[in-house]
Amino acid sequence: MSFPSLLDLDAGQQKVLDLPFRGSHVITGSPGGGKTVMAVYRTWALALAGRDVVLLTRSNLLHQYIAQMSPLLTESPQVTTYHRWIRRFWHTGFDTDLPRTDEGDWSYDWPEIQRACIQRNIRSTAHLVIDEGQNLPIGFYHLCRLLGVGVSVFADENQRIGDDHSTLSEIRRTLRVDADPLVLHENRRNSREIAMLAAEFRGEVRGDVSMPARSGSRPVVTRTPSLDHLLAGISHYFSAHRDRSIGIICRSTVLLRDIQSRLTGLGLAKHTQAYAHDDQYRKTIDFSSRPIRIVSTASMKGLEFDSVFVPDLDAYTEDPTSVEARLRFLVLCTRAREDLHFAHRGPQQPAILSDIPESLLVRHSG
Repeated sequence: MSFPSLLDLDAGQQKVLDLPFRGSHVITGSPGGGKTVMAVYRTWALALAGRDVVLLTRSNLLHQYIAQMSPLLTESPQVTTYHRWIRRFWHTGFDTDLPRTDEGDWSYDWPEIQRACIQRNIRSTAHLVIDEGQNLPIGFYHLCRLLGVGVSVFADENQRIGDDHSTLSEIRRTLRVDADPLVLHENRRNSREIAMLAAEFRGEVRGDVSMPARSGSRPVVTRTPSLDHLLAGISHYFSAHRDRSIGIICRSTVLLRDIQSRLTGLGLAKHTQAYAHDDQYRKTIDFSSRPIRIVSTASMKGLEFDSVFVPDLDAYTEDPTSVEARLRFLVLCTRAREDLHFAHRGPQQPAILSDIPESLLVRHSG
C-alpha cells in the first residue's frame, strides 16, 4: 500500500483541502478518483484546525483499510464505523437502548432517535467526514443536521450496494448544501482497459467519466473446468508476481472459506488471508502482509488490489440489465489496478458479460 503525499495531489484533490472548515460539503467522483484518500486528508486538515473530527466508514473492512493505509494521518483523528459511532453517541447521551426497527439489529428507528434528541436538546460541535456516504441512510443525515454536526460527505451514486442508500441530491437537500458537489474527475487507480470495461456498467447514472491515460492488459474471461484448476492458476500467478496484491472477490462467504482452505492446501497459507464480518477467525486483515486477500462483494467497497480474480462469475444470475446488477459489477471491476480476471464453469458465458464488446475483453478456455 502507498499513500500519496500532498505534492502528488491533482488540482481537483487540492480543492478538497481548500474547503471551509465549517458547514457541510459534498464531494463526488468516479471510482479511482481518490475519494478515500481525500477523506483522510480532509480529516487530517480538520484535526489540525482544532476541530473535533471523526472519519466514518460504512464497512468494518474499509475502516481497517483506512487506519492501516495512513497511520500517521489518522493517529490523532478518530477513525471508526458508522454503526460504532451512532451507538457510542447514543450510549453517551441516553440510558436506554438505541431505538431499532423490526428489520433487525442494524436498522435504526431514526424518527424516534430524532425525537429523543429534540426532547433533550442534544447538540454537537463535531465534524464528521464520511467515506462512501451514499451507503448511509438518509435518516442519519437528518440526525446530523438536527445535532448541528458539520459533515463532509464523499460519495458516488454509481457505487451503491444494498437497499439502504442515499442519493447525492437527497444528501445535499437534507444537509442543506446549496453548492454543487465538488467533483474528483481523474481516475488514478485503474488502467485504461479496466476503466473502459467498468464504464459499460455505469447505466443511466453516468456522470462525468474521465478515462485514465495509463494503459495495461485487457480484462480476461476464462472458462475453467473446476475451482481447483482456477486456484492452481492463481497460485502460479502469485509465484510470477510476488510484488502484487491479489484480491479474490467472492459472492458468498461459503466460497470465501472454501477458497482459503484450498489455497492453504496449495501451500499458500502464510500468503493468504480472508475477511468475513461474522466470522471471529476472519474479522481482520493486515493490509501490509499476506498479499492474497479473499473478500466478499459485500465488503469490497473502497478497497483496491493490483490484481483481482472473480472466481464465481456463474453466481451473477440476476437480470444483467438491472441497475443494481450493473452497478455492483461496476464496483467489482474498479477494485483492480492492473489486472482483472473472471472465471466461470460450463460452456455458456454468464449473461452479465455476454453483451460486452469483444474489443474490451480477452475470452478463452482454461
